[in-house]
Amino acid sequence: MLSENYLDRLRLEEFFAEYVACLDEVRLEDWPEFFTEDGTYGLWARENSEAGLPAPMFLCRNKRQMKDRVTSYREANIYPDHWNRHLVSATRVTRSDRNEISAQSNYLVVQTRLDGETFIYQAGRCADRFARDEGRLLLRERRIIYDTLAVRTLFVLPV
Repeated sequence: MLSENYLDRLRLEEFFAEYVACLDEVRLEDWPEFFTEDGTYGLWARENSEAGLPAPMFLCRNKRQMKDRVTSYREANIYPDHWNRHLVSATRVTRSDRNEISAQSNYLVVQTRLDGETFIYQAGRCADRFARDEGRLLLRERRIIYDTLAVRTLFVLPV
């Protein structure tokens, strides 16, 4: 018989497969739908996170702000054309109950520009809290702690 922890890891793997497909296929209008209405999404430098400094590089405090971010990306930002590939690995369930799952995972984003150059755009870890919502998972909190201190371009697309 499979343990509940194992089943939660499978649920998370399925969630992340859909989440990164959404980002890699640049279906950004769908991205906020992976979150609860009051879900948060933020990026912190590793050194700030480890020092307990609360200031993120970027923070959305709810789904409305995420939708505004997508609108800004589509209509206002200027950036070089590129493609991203997101890799999520070593996902660990750190807490689980009937209402919520907390998990940590590693991530890597590689970026390819039109000239064919591919490079590591970002690497780090995620601390996530998921709400269980009628048989599916939704992010209540996505806290990204990036190791890559020298970011080559703006944080244009979500991680």
